[in-house]
Amino acid sequence: MCGITGMLVRDGLSDLDRAEVDALCDLMARRGPDDSGAWDDGRVCALGFRRLSIIDLSPLGHQPMVTEDGTHALVFNGEVYNFRELRRELEADGVGFVSTSDSEVVLRALARWGRAALERFNGMFALAWFQRDSATLTLARDPVGIKPLAWWWSPEAFVFGSQYDQVVRHRRCDRAAVDPAALHLYLRLGYLPGRYGLIEHTGQVPAGHTLEVRPGGTPELRRFRPRFRAAEPSSRLASGEVVDAVAETVARAVDRQRVSDVEVGAFLSGGVDSPLVTACLQEVTDHPVPTFTIGTDDPASDETAPAAEYARLLGVDPHVRRIDGAGALALVDDVAAANTEPFGDYSSFPTLLVSQLAAESVKTVQSGDGGDELFWGYPRFTKVADAARWFRWPRPVRATAYGATKPLPVSRRPARGVLFPTLGDWYLDAHSGLRERDFRVIAPGLVALPDDLGSFDLSGVPGRDALLQWMRVNELDVHLQMVLQKVDRAAMYHSLEVRVPLLDLELLELAERVDPSDCVAGTTGKLPLRGALARRVPPESIPVPKKGFTVPMAAWLRDALRPLVEELLLDRDPFPSGAFDRSALRTWFEDHRSGRLDLHRGVWNLLALQLWADRHLRPLPGRGDGAA
Repeated sequence: MCGITGMLVRDGLSDLDRAEVDALCDLMARRGPDDSGAWDDGRVCALGFRRLSIIDLSPLGHQPMVTEDGTHALVFNGEVYNFRELRRELEADGVGFVSTSDSEVVLRALARWGRAALERFNGMFALAWFQRDSATLTLARDPVGIKPLAWWWSPEAFVFGSQYDQVVRHRRCDRAAVDPAALHLYLRLGYLPGRYGLIEHTGQVPAGHTLEVRPGGTPELRRFRPRFRAAEPSSRLASGEVVDAVAETVARAVDRQRVSDVEVGAFLSGGVDSPLVTACLQEVTDHPVPTFTIGTDDPASDETAPAAEYARLLGVDPHVRRIDGAGALALVDDVAAANTEPFGDYSSFPTLLVSQLAAESVKTVQSGDGGDELFWGYPRFTKVADAARWFRWPRPVRATAYGATKPLPVSRRPARGVLFPTLGDWYLDAHSGLRERDFRVIAPGLVALPDDLGSFDLSGVPGRDALLQWMRVNELDVHLQMVLQKVDRAAMYHSLEVRVPLLDLELLELAERVDPSDCVAGTTGKLPLRGALARRVPPESIPVPKKGFTVPMAAWLRDALRPLVEELLLDRDPFPSGAFDRSALRTWFEDHRSGRLDLHRGVWNLLALQLWADRHLRPLPGRGDGAA
């Protein structure tokens, strides 16, 4: 786990370019406190690296890594868990090695097999591969998007980095050039998924893609691994096979992702996914696995009791830290510092806390992220699927019927989502912090989402199976990206590597063959994961539903954070200048402050944007403020 950055220029590297890459490297010191490195080809390409040593702790794992003849250079962030198998294959083909690191396997594989090597890597990675003979720089990001990779482009230069601040702080970037469609998308979701970047001419390498560029050329985006796609019903696992297959595959993934030259711990909640990962990890570890849990003074969200029971049953070494609301609130500055791109999910607070706790004992942990997306664990899956039949009626008929059912008990009324034009519009609204009515009031000029978004396009009424499959792909493409952003930024702020075995490629391929009916019963999802866990702990110890540690953001914004809202949003022209109706913004916030409306998600998205702009959207130290 590391951080990477670099630059490709059209007119030849200057000393200023090299110094700037060094400065961009310094921005990600927390991602790699163990070592740093720089390399350039003397002509057009400069690479920078920060290292968090996990595999091959010796200097032989130093990066940037270059082949002996100097024709291939690599900076690599992440882990490839099947590197030993790939190494044996390369050695059988006559390839020699000087280290035991997975990074060298990646370099040798790319040099021998070219782009075809990428689809063979089972892991989490973001990399930059420079081929000197053709002056080609290729960026690649793992098939799920676990590791970040951002870029900025102009005809004169191309800049990339593990952190978004790296691609907006260099001297050439026009930081005032905000993409209005990307701004709308951020304010909606509280983060930017896929390929999008807030500043014009910036973006992210999407999961499972490469971005290839030559000096002065336009970057070319290509997919190297097919998108997640459900198997046809005739090719799916029989119901009686699902729990066995999932349990065995999870165990293999956990064991595979245990490869490390340092201690591997685990996050442990009171739910299903992280306890299952922890149980599998303990089974292949010869001493109690260190686990990490955050408790809260709020009984509605505190999970320390079920986590403690899991720890007892599994025989792990539990580390627990309790935090009250005031302690979490004190993390606002750390949250702003950790999120080097605009990010409005306030579950960053507990994620920072558990990462800090883990980093005091270990350098890498396994987590349970991905289980809800792969196996239909969120309540919204069944809520939308159960109400889909209403969309067979025209919208006016639905609205009339919804109004007529208001006197009935909630259990007998349709969900309010049936009032949206399409199922896709409802699903977008379910993920939204700011909604159409909010934009009409405070930012009427932000009228459109990106033209190529497409993730929420769904008209008509597909069958239940097709709808559940559509929602799962949507979650993997959109919401999961938020989860992965949150975990990566919070963990790397504390120099901690987080591995996600439930997103292992073998388990992803298996999930394509699992039927929704084998995962959901009533409002309870993730049945295969629950079944796998029930083989390791008494079934009655598995809670339904999981609580989830959150923070009281609605109350904070009315009270403790109100002065910050006034300072950053109401008493000045907020970033980006001119985008918001300041008078309307004050009235809109008053609706939240007074309790007339609960607008906390939208208010926090706005506040998080201002915190990011003030801290991260500025030039590198001593390098001027204009675009060059």
